Amino acid sequence: MFDNRITRMVGCEIPILQAPMGYISRAPLASAVANAGAIGMIETSSGELDVIRGAFGSLLG
Repeated sequence: MFDNRITRMVGCEIPILQAPMGYISRAPLASAVANAGAIGMIETSSGELDVIRGAFGSLLG
């Protein structure tokens, strides 16, 4: 979609970053954003390490 230095460097189609917005930024949102061609993020500020590990695990399959 866009072809520039940033999209080539990070391997995305759309140079948009989804902000890690508290508890709502879990695997489903990050996956949807990434599947749309942008960069999805999972928040880690909650301190719930088991939940965060689970989120990464579900993204990795």
